Amino acid sequence: MFKSSVALVTLLAGLVHAIQFPRHRLLNDDRQVLAQSLDAKYGPFYFDQRVDHEAGSTATFRQRLWVNADWYQENGPVILYNAGEMPADERAVYVTNSSMALLARELNGAVIVMEHRSYGQSQPGPDYSTKYLKTLTTANALSDMANIILHFEIPALGRALPPPEAQWIVYGGSYSGNLAAWMRQKYPDLVFAAVASSAPVQMKRNFYEYFEPIQQYGPPECINAIEQVIKHVDHILATPFSHAKAELKDRFGVKDLTYDDDFAELLSMPLGLWQDMTPARNPFGEFCKVFENAYTLNDQIDAYAGYIKNAVVKSCRDEPLDHCLGTHDPNASQYTDLQSEVRPWMYQVCTEYAYWQTGNLPWKSTIVSRHLNVRWYERQCPLFFGKDEVPHVPAWRAHNKKYDGWHIQLNRTFWLDGEMDPWRTLSVNSDHAPSPDTSNPTAVYAVIPGGVHHWDFFVSDTVSDFIKQLHKDMVHTLRSWLKDEGQSAKETPLANHQQQPMNQHPFSV
Repeated sequence: MFKSSVALVTLLAGLVHAIQFPRHRLLNDDRQVLAQSLDAKYGPFYFDQRVDHEAGSTATFRQRLWVNADWYQENGPVILYNAGEMPADERAVYVTNSSMALLARELNGAVIVMEHRSYGQSQPGPDYSTKYLKTLTTANALSDMANIILHFEIPALGRALPPPEAQWIVYGGSYSGNLAAWMRQKYPDLVFAAVASSAPVQMKRNFYEYFEPIQQYGPPECINAIEQVIKHVDHILATPFSHAKAELKDRFGVKDLTYDDDFAELLSMPLGLWQDMTPARNPFGEFCKVFENAYTLNDQIDAYAGYIKNAVVKSCRDEPLDHCLGTHDPNASQYTDLQSEVRPWMYQVCTEYAYWQTGNLPWKSTIVSRHLNVRWYERQCPLFFGKDEVPHVPAWRAHNKKYDGWHIQLNRTFWLDGEMDPWRTLSVNSDHAPSPDTSNPTAVYAVIPGGVHHWDFFVSDTVSDFIKQLHKDMVHTLRSWLKDEGQSAKETPLANHQQQPMNQHPFSV
């Protein structure tokens, strides 16, 4: 949630997981297999959802859900998870195997995985043309969740469980972590508590900070090699000599890739593997092995170029590189294919969120070319959706004003982040965010040492003792909140798990 390039989304779906062109989508292939083998009793089920809550439309579409009420007992809570920016069948397994399922089991509750509007099979329109994406807004997504809370009948129970009949806990990670927090903020009477994991609630346009945790925590030799290669690349791209640029691109196997910014973006592709790390898998460490015997700049360039050629360029087969890897042709299929699953997230970042991941500031070292800039991203928005159909600049400032960004203050809310997660730089646990309100005993802040993107979701034996204890503490605290039910003066606080950044590198290559 990985390559920024829209063209690479299709080519590298099995290699890199992103929120595409910002990198957020991170489900692993083994989870998708688990989702496919999920018992049919858990779904999918369907709910008739309004197409446009904001316009008061009476038209509806079918929204897809999975439900596990195996552990439910009367007066138990309902855990609601919105799958966010991907088809929900890839996350349906969470009703039986996740931290959400763990909470439902321990609290005698039910757990629901719902599909976000405009993703998977939950479609307000027949395709992803702009006119059908107009209702893909934060406000409508939150209203969808509120409608589910109020009216969805749990199949195994044969009835709905609206508050106060049941207390609803909204759990989410990454973009869906934002939704969890915003639901607690905008619908406090419906949402009893929220768990916002790896939630980048601070919208940002020039998001160069995304790559800084990789530089900070990555293997030093590997990071140094990447920095040196990118420094050389930017030096060549800044020259007026076309032959030097052609020789450089040829070295990476893309001599016929016309535009320098597309070349720059291509080189950032392996960095998405950082976010794809799990407690059991370290694909970024595997990538770094290419530099093991590369001690000179020339060797480092060859190592990086070899990886790009083998991992990316070969996938283009006989397709022209400007079509396969380029972003400048308005007639390219990536812009004209109205069935492309890239389009809904692109619409959201082009209209509201931005999150453009760019090269670092000029006075800092960078592992991403500075030719990968805001213009590279925003140039594509009108090509996708039409010049007059999206704002010139995403409305990220207005969004921060409406939802408070990382200044958001909520009670009965867990804020969970991985120490090494690139998205922590935009969360309330960011080193750049205002200091957390530790005077609120029911605002819980936890940073998982050595963790990356919503590692609290994992419940296998491979997770750290810290995560296992965090799960136990969450159960204890939620049980206390549910018992007290609104008596805030008596709520039992959970000791915050905020950690100081670790100096050592928590994995080896």
